[in-house]
Amino acid sequence: MAQNAPTVRELDNSFTKMAINIMKYYVDEKEREDILKELKNVVIENCRVTEQINATSQIKDQLGSIDELILDHDIKSIKKTFRKAMNTIQINPLEDPRLLAYNRQMEDVQFASQPGSSNNVLDDSNTDLCLTSTEINVIDPITKTRMTNPVKNAACGHVYDKESLIAVLKKNKKTRCPVVGCSNTEYINLSQCHVDVLMKAYLEKNSA
Repeated sequence: MAQNAPTVRELDNSFTKMAINIMKYYVDEKEREDILKELKNVVIENCRVTEQINATSQIKDQLGSIDELILDHDIKSIKKTFRKAMNTIQINPLEDPRLLAYNRQMEDVQFASQPGSSNNVLDDSNTDLCLTSTEINVIDPITKTRMTNPVKNAACGHVYDKESLIAVLKKNKKTRCPVVGCSNTEYINLSQCHVDVLMKAYLEKNSA
């Protein structure tokens, strides 16, 4: 059975939040980097296992009903066919879109958490994030209202409110990025839209 897409997205969001907490609370730099490396290895392994599950599910669908196979073939023949199909699976988790999205999130967080950064998501002080309207746009390009659950499109980097994006895609799956001037001509793929941790942190620290 293929992995459920919403479950995978929730898991990816959990990985990102966990990484942020590690960066936030581990003071020792070496210890922090070691734990982040371990977490990244977990993400890589999860990508590999998920792709293997999906590939196995596809092979099962291609082979057809197990009951029908048993009627038409002996067990050894079925195992041989399945093993042959499994050997054709080529998985490279390092190129998995989920891992690439995770890496981009971590780059954004690390950049924003550098000393002197005005949008330090790891800063627990009461000081507001000193971002101006020219540096960050909290308005959802779909509904033209303030976002509450921002997700970033990995294909173009633009950010939308998750709920409004889902509503639009339910009405029309062939929806392109609504941001004026966006050069991306591909239809929006919900699986490529992940929580924008920086925007979310900004919205939480700067309520309307």
